[in-house]
Amino acid sequence: MTPKLSIVALCLSLGCSAVFAWAQDTEPLAVPEKIMAARLQTYETPALSKPISANRCSNALAVVHVVIDADGKVSSADYLSGYSELKGPALAAVRRWSYKPYSADGIPVVVETHASVLYLGDGEARPMYVPDGKGGAKGGNMIPLPPGCGPGPEIKRQK
Repeated sequence: MTPKLSIVALCLSLGCSAVFAWAQDTEPLAVPEKIMAARLQTYETPALSKPISANRCSNALAVVHVVIDADGKVSSADYLSGYSELKGPALAAVRRWSYKPYSADGIPVVVETHASVLYLGDGEARPMYVPDGKGGAKGGNMIPLPPGCGPGPEIKRQK
């Protein structure tokens, strides 16, 4: 390799490193929960060891603020809302979720979003939104109740 070519290669590699380091130091890009839910690759929501209330036909929602790194891994999770007994299980579950990396201008970026975990009265849990297998997300329009409790309430959103 000629000296000029090796200097250009070195500059390019240093420039790329600088751009990569700059991208990692910027604020996360805010992305809506439903868009990131469509990118969920792995998720788990372990059932609670005991029901959340004496009423088996009730449910609760835990909302977690998450930061997802450029590789699609949850790098931080903070509990935003929900019953206090849901905090530990919701955070433990969401921290193990992984996403297809989100890109801006073709470059994977760090994003922040919410992850909502629905806990049914019988202790079962599931994400509020899940991938629909067609590139989108499903869920969030109805709050299901455990079997035998009838239909759950429909969620009406303002337009």
